[in-house]
Amino acid sequence: MSGASPDAAEGGGALRRPSAFSARALGALAFGAAGVAILLGLMTWQIQRLAWKQALIATLEERLAAAPIALPAAPDQAAHEFRRVALTGRFTGAVGAHGFADAAYLTTLRPHGAGYRIVQPFETAEGRLILVDRGYAPVAAKNANGRAALPLPAPQGDIALTGALRWPQDADWFSDAGAGPADNVWLTRSLNSLAPLWGAEPVLVVAETATAAGPWPVPDPVNVNLPNDHLGYAVTWGGLAAVWAAMSAALVWREMRR
Repeated sequence: MSGASPDAAEGGGALRRPSAFSARALGALAFGAAGVAILLGLMTWQIQRLAWKQALIATLEERLAAAPIALPAAPDQAAHEFRRVALTGRFTGAVGAHGFADAAYLTTLRPHGAGYRIVQPFETAEGRLILVDRGYAPVAAKNANGRAALPLPAPQGDIALTGALRWPQDADWFSDAGAGPADNVWLTRSLNSLAPLWGAEPVLVVAETATAAGPWPVPDPVNVNLPNDHLGYAVTWGGLAAVWAAMSAALVWREMRR
């Protein structure tokens, strides 16, 4: 018949041509575009974070490679984190308010295993009292009486040592940065908790110079080992954006064919 449509003339099994955008297709397009924009925004943010982290690592590595300086009058984390300093003075051996002459931070060190970082007060030649992380001592340094074998002997009299300024970020959801436990085994090196025990400045120098009169502790100098997973995150968000875009395009196409 002359009035038959082209689609009808081709038979009932012919593919339907996509129609103009329907309200459902427009909604699917908007939803897909919004999702892609969000995911690409997250990818861009991670790329920016990657650039920031790489610059930070480069700055800290440069500080560690520089020659030691005198202890700053007012150490500042932003300006002096990882800055190497040269000290002259003595370990006081003073007993702190917690009843011990040191603080033992629980840690591990390859290949020795579980042990402690030994933190003690150090009086500089200028009369400033700060904290020095002398290094690592294994659990075997403790005897049957718990902490009676520590503190480990420090050199007597004035000594010279070098180390790096640190503001440790040891605390996590499972550790307590408050008052120390009865056995003086600490889970953090919180300067706000440790410094008041001896009335010291909230300043910590991680020694790279040996300070042991015996085999322990051994220095464990700082290194720039900051986590930097931002590239992986950026790739993940970018991949999700591509998948979202493909799925959204398929949905829009399907809605247009309805």
